[in-house]
Amino acid sequence: MIGIVIANWNGEKLIDKCLLSLKNQSFKDFKVYIIDNDSKDNSINVIKGYKEKLNIELIEMDHNSGFAPANNIGIKKAINEGCNYVLTLNNDVEVPNDSLEKAMNFIENNKEYDVLQLFMINYFERNKCDAAGLVFNEKLIPSQVGYREEVSEVLSKEISIEGACAGAAIYSAKALEKVKLDNGDYFDSKFFAYYEDVDLSLRLKRAGFKTTVLKESIVYHMHSATGNKTSGFKEYYLARNLFMYTKRNQSLEKYKKAKKTYYIILIINLLKNFNMEVLKSVFKGIKDGNKEAKKIEYKEFN
Repeated sequence: MIGIVIANWNGEKLIDKCLLSLKNQSFKDFKVYIIDNDSKDNSINVIKGYKEKLNIELIEMDHNSGFAPANNIGIKKAINEGCNYVLTLNNDVEVPNDSLEKAMNFIENNKEYDVLQLFMINYFERNKCDAAGLVFNEKLIPSQVGYREEVSEVLSKEISIEGACAGAAIYSAKALEKVKLDNGDYFDSKFFAYYEDVDLSLRLKRAGFKTTVLKESIVYHMHSATGNKTSGFKEYYLARNLFMYTKRNQSLEKYKKAKKTYYIILIINLLKNFNMEVLKSVFKGIKDGNKEAKKIEYKEFN
């Protein structure tokens, strides 16, 4: 059985399409773990409406715990209930009815892979790729493979990836258990949101687990459907978490040498979305990120 973990926050207009697509899957051996982050809309009623159609466990939080903590709750439950694989899925994703079956068939015949990226296509522009996985440069800055490229062009290429976007990614329980943090987190709960899948991808890579993209297992993703690009929220966490994940996943010497590059990246991004709220958020993110990074140590995986 595979566990499907979905974090939801005020997603009533999104999660209905997501759950309907799961109900229509040809592959049926899965359980859905939905962690609702104290939604104030009609999300809970929408989810409960699927309880007789899907094997769903709904966990209702009394606060917005964030993407990373919510996923950790679902992943832990799935693994404790015997799921050998966990699919993390955004609530703004629609899954064609044969995608899970194709994914599980691939897994059955390719046991050497422990991380599998479902091929993400833009929901609104279905000729455009959203993500086919992650690659990293020497300073651990990620790039989304295929982003905004023509789907046909991306699929025609041989794709080699080093990590997965958690919006639609399958992880083996074995791999997740191997790289979990000392406090039991799979995604670092301190991240709240953004870069948590980058951090996990780098830990999995360093531990020797192989990642691949499943070209035939597609999902349609409403990119940034729940985000606000100019409020300062996203910019704060991108700035803060950048210093945290890069500190954890490279030696102190390399981290110190790369920090200048990180500041340059943040300044460039700031200029693209400049307003006073974003400015204050980025500078607060830098301050908090450096503070948190001091507590993080590089750890080898044996």
